Amino acid sequence: MDSESGWRVFIGPLLLLVVSYLIYQVRYPLWYSLKYVELIFVMLTLSYFAVFVLALFLLKKDSKKSLSSVFKVRRHSMILAGIVFALFYLGFWYLFSFAIGSRFEFTSFPDLSGYENYSVYLLPLAFTLQLLFTVFGAFAEEVAYRGYVQTRISLRYGLIMGIFTSTLLFSLQHIHIFQLGWIETFFQTQFVHVILFGVFAGYFFFKSGENIWSIFSFHALINIFSVSVPIVVTTSFTYANQIADIASFVMMILFVRYLL
Repeated sequence: MDSESGWRVFIGPLLLLVVSYLIYQVRYPLWYSLKYVELIFVMLTLSYFAVFVLALFLLKKDSKKSLSSVFKVRRHSMILAGIVFALFYLGFWYLFSFAIGSRFEFTSFPDLSGYENYSVYLLPLAFTLQLLFTVFGAFAEEVAYRGYVQTRISLRYGLIMGIFTSTLLFSLQHIHIFQLGWIETFFQTQFVHVILFGVFAGYFFFKSGENIWSIFSFHALINIFSVSVPIVVTTSFTYANQIADIASFVMMILFVRYLL
C-alpha cells in the first residue's frame, strides 16, 4: 500500500461518504411516507447494512487481508476495556454536567424520544428494533471508519492523519445534507460530541492494537445507554453539554493513554 499513489488511498473512504449521502437521499423521502416506528427502525438498520457491505468490500479489496483476520478476537480484555471505558465516559459526563448546573429528570421507559408522532405496532418490538439499529449502526460505523478508513490512511500517512481523516468522514456522514434545517441543529447540539467521539475512538482503536471489537463495545454501550436510560438533561446555559463533552473525552484519552 505504501507504493500506492498518495491520492488513491482516499478514493475508498470518499466513496463510503458519497454512498452514505446517496442512501440519505433515498431514505428520507421514504421515512416521511412511513407511519409506524418499527418500519423506520428496520429501514435505518438496512441503510447501515448497505454501508457495512461496502466497507467489507473495500476492506477486502484494499487491505489485501482476509476478513476473518480483521474480525478475529485477539484480546478479550480489550472488549472488557471498551465496556469499562464506556461506563467511565458516561459517569464523567453526568458528573461534569451536574457540576456545571445541569438538571436531570427521569421519564418513562421506554419512551422512544423523537418518534412521538409515529404509531407503534407493539412497544417491546419497537424498542427491540431500536436497540438493534443502535448496536448494528455502531458496528457498521466502526468497521467503516476505524477498521477501514483509519487503518488505510494510517498505513500511508501515519496515525495522526488516519485519525483525522476517519474522524472527519465519520462526522460528515452524520450530517444529513438534504435537510438544511437539521444541519443547523446538528452544529448547535451534536457536532462537538461527534468530533470528540471520533478522535477518542480512533485513539482507542490504535491503543487496543486495532481490535475492532474493543471500540465496538465502547460505541455500542454508549448507544444502548442513550436509548435505554430515560434521563432528560436540562442545561443551565447554552454550551453546557459541549463543555461536559470536552472534559469527559479529555479524561478518557488520558485513561487510554496511561491504562492501556
